[in-house]
Amino acid sequence: MSYRPSTYSIDSAPRLITIFTFIDGLAQGIYGTIFNLMLRASGIPTSQVGRITSFFLWGSALLGLVFGIIADKINKKQLMVTTHLLSIFFGTYRVISPSLLHLGISSFLFGGFSTATSIVLSTLLILKTSRESRSKVLGLNFGIGMFTGVLGNIFGGLLGDVFPIRTVLIVASLSRILALVPIWKLSLYEPKYENKSGGDTNALKFFSILNNLDKRAMKVVLYYFLSTMSVGFGAGLFVTFGNVIFYDIFHMKSSLIGLILALAQLATSIGAVFSYKLGKKFGDMNVLIFSYVFVPILIVLLSFIREPITFTSVYILRFAVMNMVGPLLTALVFSNIPPSLLSSINGMNSFINNVARALSADLFSIFTKYSNGYTLIFVVSSIFYFLNAYVMIRMYKHISE
Repeated sequence: MSYRPSTYSIDSAPRLITIFTFIDGLAQGIYGTIFNLMLRASGIPTSQVGRITSFFLWGSALLGLVFGIIADKINKKQLMVTTHLLSIFFGTYRVISPSLLHLGISSFLFGGFSTATSIVLSTLLILKTSRESRSKVLGLNFGIGMFTGVLGNIFGGLLGDVFPIRTVLIVASLSRILALVPIWKLSLYEPKYENKSGGDTNALKFFSILNNLDKRAMKVVLYYFLSTMSVGFGAGLFVTFGNVIFYDIFHMKSSLIGLILALAQLATSIGAVFSYKLGKKFGDMNVLIFSYVFVPILIVLLSFIREPITFTSVYILRFAVMNMVGPLLTALVFSNIPPSLLSSINGMNSFINNVARALSADLFSIFTKYSNGYTLIFVVSSIFYFLNAYVMIRMYKHISE
């Protein structure tokens, strides 16, 4: 007789995953807030920081794609534990890397295994929730993740000013091991559609399966990928480098930068938790389109504002409005595709996102060499965000047909 989970195990799965999100997110928040600042404080130029971030994102793209595809074929819990431990190892090693070569390689692997973990985690969360409650659960988990970013930015900035940055980074990285405690308690039932004994796990097989989707699902996936690509190019130009931007333009201390990033994530966290209510009241697509049209307008403003309080306010508003609706888009898309393709499509989407961000990180390195580099960065970024708004409008017309 095959094992089927009790109602308790199903209900407890989102709770355990959310606990993991909180613990790991807090440590990652501290780590991410000050890592680039450590590089800049070590004398590494901004252009080189962009190259290192590009290595991280290429690792996220390539390894994330591989693990996203094979995650539909093997035990997700074992895969998640393995990739999480490898992420911790390479995240710690790149803090003490003896050379730029080692730093680049370890950043590549750190990005890859970190992304693999997040892909499996989000897939499990989708599988463990019903369609009716998916927006609410995803919004809650996303909100918790953003809230840990709030705490991480605050603590990261403060600790980075009080203690040696490398020491803080190492402790934060190693503390991520504690996040595995709730995962050990996670009971997984592998559904019948997960055929682990056969099938190809390469990208060509993935595309052949996509061809068998019905017309509606195929268009939803296509628009989802186009949206991810445009946002990836736009966000890769400056979102990843938020801490560096405030450091370069306004010469702020780590603690103040951490506070600003924390406020941005706090606003996002609150918005994400209640985004499903906005979706119910106004319609998911209406909320998404409004957000995606409003955001590039704010980015254009960032191109010209150089007064710190106004710049910071617009930055926080842009960050919150753009990211708080993420759970709505995820729930909308993954409710229109077969469960057997969740990990694969999740992995492909992550690949597209990180490739776009990696290329944009290289472009960031080029733009920052000019005196008006940040103006160029925000103007070009806004173009990609306007493109994303157009894609969402097209998706809305398709879904409404």
